[in-house]
Amino acid sequence: MITVIICTRDTTALAAVSQSVAATIGVPYEIIAIDNSRGQYSICEAYNLGAGQAQYELLCFMHEDIRLHTPGWGTIVADTLADSTIGILGVTGGLYQLAAPAAWWGCGVALCRENVLNVFADGHTKMELHNPEGAVLTDVAVVDGMWLCSRKEVWQCYPFDARTFTDFHFYDVDYCTGVFRQGLRVCVTFQVLLEHHSRGSVNEAWVRNALKYKNKWRGQLPFGPVAVSAAKQRRLELRALQEFTGRLVQGHFSWWLVASYIRQCLALAPFNRDTFWLVKQWMQTGISSIR
Repeated sequence: MITVIICTRDTTALAAVSQSVAATIGVPYEIIAIDNSRGQYSICEAYNLGAGQAQYELLCFMHEDIRLHTPGWGTIVADTLADSTIGILGVTGGLYQLAAPAAWWGCGVALCRENVLNVFADGHTKMELHNPEGAVLTDVAVVDGMWLCSRKEVWQCYPFDARTFTDFHFYDVDYCTGVFRQGLRVCVTFQVLLEHHSRGSVNEAWVRNALKYKNKWRGQLPFGPVAVSAAKQRRLELRALQEFTGRLVQGHFSWWLVASYIRQCLALAPFNRDTFWLVKQWMQTGISSIR
């Protein structure tokens, strides 16, 4: 019924997540583990390779650092994806994908829908539950790729873009964007609980993939299943642009790239003090050479 696809670099982690799947999924399944211990694949390549080998029509792409808590979650996935209007199912995502280079959480906490138990390196945990409507299933714009389910027919229409996204970041946001743009729903379920053992990293590769995503979907952003007022949209876009510009400054990216994003910030709010602070930081760190 379900093919679980995992891009793995660690045999111990793979064994642990495989045991978790076996103990909880509750339906016929197979696990296709793509060995990426030598880093020979991007995650897009690994997922496409795994999906191409799948014998079942339901695909569940998951990271190897998660553990499933919900008994019989396979039935929930099957029942949900039996609705042909739904293309993707996840456990955490954002209702609104910005035009600014931003991850799924860039829309802010109020527009995030989450149901995940985060486990940190020091052992402490934090339950991220954002479900103000008390819903069982919520439509969103994009979901996090830690756990992402889809029908094989959906993946065949829009496989992961291995040509554009050669790093770990934004493959999930891009996949959701393509599926959403085909007129299918992207959803977060609150019936499946999992724990996640990584917070990810926002590094240079993240910044570069954010730029690739923005360029790929230029003119088709923002989007989402909710209506956002013009004033709120400007506030969200400005905050996201400022955060991204700050990453460019900290990463010593080229002067023309930083300048172009500062201009975008100023265009949204000409006298915003946070933008002036970014300009000051930029001048203090020095205009970098082109990277």
